Amino acid sequence: MIVRIVATIASMLLAVTVGCRGPVVSTEAHGAVPKVERMPPPGNNWEVTPQQAERLFASAPMKFDDLKATEHGVAGAMKGEVEFPKQHLDLDVKWKALPPGHPDGWNNNPRKELATYEIQKWFLAPQDYVVPTTGVRCVPLSEYRRFEPDAKPTFEGTRCVMGMLSLWLEHVKTPETLLDPDRFAHDPNYAYHLSNLNVLTYLVQHRDGRSGNFLVSEDESNRRAFAVDNGISFGGLVYNFLTTNYDVIRVPAIRRAVVEKLRRVGPEQVSALGTLVEFRADANGILQPVPVTPPIDPTQGVRVTGGRVQMGLTTDEIDAVAKRLAELLRQVDDGKLAVF
Repeated sequence: MIVRIVATIASMLLAVTVGCRGPVVSTEAHGAVPKVERMPPPGNNWEVTPQQAERLFASAPMKFDDLKATEHGVAGAMKGEVEFPKQHLDLDVKWKALPPGHPDGWNNNPRKELATYEIQKWFLAPQDYVVPTTGVRCVPLSEYRRFEPDAKPTFEGTRCVMGMLSLWLEHVKTPETLLDPDRFAHDPNYAYHLSNLNVLTYLVQHRDGRSGNFLVSEDESNRRAFAVDNGISFGGLVYNFLTTNYDVIRVPAIRRAVVEKLRRVGPEQVSALGTLVEFRADANGILQPVPVTPPIDPTQGVRVTGGRVQMGLTTDEIDAVAKRLAELLRQVDDGKLAVF
């Protein structure tokens, strides 16, 4: 028993130590590289395009018609049906409400989900996104209490429940094996999608690779890969060290087109991660989305002052992303990371 406790403590200390090291790219899944890159056909995994969903999630009037716990939900994940009256549209979404007084939790963390969603835009076209469209809204208490009668406002002095909503994925499943090096070499569609996923998880330092955080499409001829829970990322000390994590490059190669797009990422795109969403309380105490402004305090991820709420990455987190990007390109240039 004592030996087991000591081993557990040692593992935890190792996790913290590793989390403090600089960025590392290591190709651990050795295998042949695909001979060609081809554009896979579009998937059928969400109801509307990412561009449409972004516009709706950003500020369109909405209300929940249904909200219930998911079958395998963790950290408060729920499935909701949201109505957008002006568009005469209903959408299925995943919803995570923030615990009152804890808008920057170690796992339930909308700002990190938003940052991951934005970073994929640096090198992926919308049809190739590996993170479903994500947004943050604050639902009036009068509406939210239809589903949770005892719900409390997220922020003191307001009258709404803030949470994260993302497009519900359709026709997906939990993969038995995420990475198969042999299939990577012989199935161009598989290699295309999985390498896209791994580049993103590397850049954001994704450290929760447990089953369910990655989903794949049911269509095996075009097996898209998705990262659906990215809260444990961007260098937090607490992470899942009991599973295989994709904070390193594990695929045998990454796409040449992705590398070229990443070379064009400039300081403006990186610094834009500082403020991802901003809200101001209206006369009824409801936090309404407004255009983003520079970070109130760049050392904090969630900034709350005078009826104003901002979410974004901290200066240290942004610097770490920039360093990981530079390291990825350096590994390619040094011939240590293959491209196809």
